[in-house]
Amino acid sequence: MQTQERRPTPAVIFDSSIEDEIGQVLALTMLLAYESRREIRMASLSVSRNNLKIAAFCSLMARFFGMSPAIGMAADGPSSTTVPPMIEAVLTKRTEDDKPMYAPAVSRMNDTADPVALIRNALTAQQDQNSVVILAGPPINVLGLLALPGSQQLIQKKVRTLVVAAPFKDTEGMKKLLAEWPSPVVSAGEDLGQALPFPAESIEKDFEWAANHPLVDAYRAAKTMPYDARSTAMAAVLYAIHPEDNFFGLSDTSELPQNKHRQLATNPESTARVIQSYREAVSTKPPESRRGGPQR
Repeated sequence: MQTQERRPTPAVIFDSSIEDEIGQVLALTMLLAYESRREIRMASLSVSRNNLKIAAFCSLMARFFGMSPAIGMAADGPSSTTVPPMIEAVLTKRTEDDKPMYAPAVSRMNDTADPVALIRNALTAQQDQNSVVILAGPPINVLGLLALPGSQQLIQKKVRTLVVAAPFKDTEGMKKLLAEWPSPVVSAGEDLGQALPFPAESIEKDFEWAANHPLVDAYRAAKTMPYDARSTAMAAVLYAIHPEDNFFGLSDTSELPQNKHRQLATNPESTARVIQSYREAVSTKPPESRRGGPQR
């Protein structure tokens, strides 16, 4: 009897703005949870804004799950020294003895990496058609990748899907990306995120194991509780990691070049399963040997 060949663990390129959208933080948490469960490999983590606090937030989230990836930050991305309350609350939280509750590995520009080089190098190291790129924010970094010599061939060889989450604020940049990206593209629209909201009940009930958790702190600081969060970026992650599990419907290909662009849609038969998958992923307890947790 022949032994079925084991499929390699998929490699994920995650590029996000992590601005004022708690859904992007939920999506990042999902990916870190999948990594901690060995379902994926986080091959690249980058942000599309030139903001050290946002990069620091991403690094502390990764450290909470026992990881220490390089954080790519766009030097030519929108620059700001301010961050939304959900991020500030996590960065400034202190222990009883007045130490940082969550200590990031990023505090200066030299602690970050060039995101375009980071993404290119991550793809180069992967097996063919075993990478998925998830974009939640302006496409400045992936457009930078496309501008590199030989990138079209590299993407075609390595990337099976680009999954893009709304809102698409950089309309021109997104049009350019969709027209030039050489592998299949799947997009998750805002209507999908509104139809499948992440429930506040999860924050209240699913994290009893954690006295302190950066996602819980961010969620509570983002808006007045209780509130359900738009899950567009989470839907993009769930589809990207489990495309064959029928969580969502898929539109026919559009009229874009190469007929390669499809859109996610709700699957009424899977609504409860989607929400449960969200809850189970974000509330994953990192292995004791890997968990960063609060700093002492």
